[in-house]
Amino acid sequence: MHNHQSSLKTLKNALGQVEAVIKMTEEDRYCIDISTQISAAIALLKKAQSEILSNHIHSCVKESIEQGNVEDKLEEINTLLKKLV
Repeated sequence: MHNHQSSLKTLKNALGQVEAVIKMTEEDRYCIDISTQISAAIALLKKAQSEILSNHIHSCVKESIEQGNVEDKLEEINTLLKKLV
């Protein structure tokens, strides 16, 4: 079982940031302020992604290694890294 409560909270905070960006854009607010809010949302999304991937490594990958399914998980991680880089 995965515990994504921390990640879920972070994602909800990111959603709030995105909603703020939309409102600021609709209100034609100062571009630098909008950009700052976008950066904050991106940072929160990256934090949530990091938490979720860390959880995956410590649960799913660990379990697969223990069951002898190393190659499948290594390929999965390799594919993910290619997408992220």
